[in-house]
Amino acid sequence: MSSKIAVISDTHGSVTAWRKARQIWKGSNMIVHLGDVLYHGPRNPLPEGYMPKELAEEINDSDIPVMIVRGNCDADIDAVMLKWPIANPYLVMWWNNKLILASHGTDFERDRSLALSFGADLMLMGHTHVCSLARDGRTIFLNPGSVSLPKGKDPASLALIDEEAISILSLDGMVFHQESWDLR
Repeated sequence: MSSKIAVISDTHGSVTAWRKARQIWKGSNMIVHLGDVLYHGPRNPLPEGYMPKELAEEINDSDIPVMIVRGNCDADIDAVMLKWPIANPYLVMWWNNKLILASHGTDFERDRSLALSFGADLMLMGHTHVCSLARDGRTIFLNPGSVSLPKGKDPASLALIDEEAISILSLDGMVFHQESWDLR
């Protein structure tokens, strides 16, 4: 059986974005949410489908585990609303013989330095609402973008990780960034 991780970030209370993303990650074994889950934040507009209470209920009802990293817009009350624990500031996972670190991404240089010094295979970061996928040595850095309030030229997006590659997809399923695990 193949293993697949969905990576999502910056839902900012949008149940609409969560529902669209859920259609893309079908067949995943785990969801990693990189923070800014329920609140839209004072600098952001209200996203489409802003219903934080309903979003919390749908996340809680997920039939696959949801690993969450605390974002800068996440408050203590969010941890009360969500049944899944919220890691702060890092989530560390061992998956398919790969070391994966995750943070919200508010301090990119600190996170980059940590990932490189640990020899991480993958560093997951959100926060910027801009998707990116880059390699530095053996470490791959992934920002899945935002599913609700994208910035930059790319549309709302999320990422899928499997044994072969890491892919960033739009909410209509179009792959627009991909990186193979293979270093050759």
